[in-house]
Amino acid sequence: MSVKREGSKCSYNNGTKRSRYEGAQKKVILPIFTPSSLLEHESHQKKGMQLKHVEPSDAISPRNYFKNHVVAKSDRTRYELVVYQKGIKGEISKTELYDKSCYVIGRGLGRSLQSSESDEKEVVLADIPIKEETCSREHFAIQFREVDHKLIPYLIDLDSSNGTCLNDSAIPSARYIELKSSDIIQISEDPNDTDYELLFLAV
Repeated sequence: MSVKREGSKCSYNNGTKRSRYEGAQKKVILPIFTPSSLLEHESHQKKGMQLKHVEPSDAISPRNYFKNHVVAKSDRTRYELVVYQKGIKGEISKTELYDKSCYVIGRGLGRSLQSSESDEKEVVLADIPIKEETCSREHFAIQFREVDHKLIPYLIDLDSSNGTCLNDSAIPSARYIELKSSDIIQISEDPNDTDYELLFLAV
């Protein structure tokens, strides 16, 4: 005997509890693989701040390029960025450009520019920080790209306040300029506004 209790979603057949959903066709929920604009927005952030530079689709790190193309260690080009400061003999820092497809160079004073008397720490977004007030927080970037199966480094000014110079010539903002070994980069269009020079090496 089948009995349905009042207000119940289940029926009982000979004392056996049956769900009203028993035997019903299950609705299949398919996954959605469409890129989320929210996730894309988050991927362009660092330390909760929106980044200026969005990498191109052909971006690749030297590490991955050498791995993908099976380049022997003896044949690999070594990329470096060396920082010099006027009045100081020798280099301030040297960074090997290898693990990342893009390196952002920008201001890193260790303190906030809002108040000279404040102990508030500055949010540093740069991979290679420069301790100079005239340098923008995200001043320029060195972007590696694979073009026609070749690894090519580019310089791009990130709409900086004082501009970027390459070998004493101002470069246009937001445009890729190919870098060559021994190129000298300045973080201002006026050499009197900066105490720093950066040497790009590909050896």
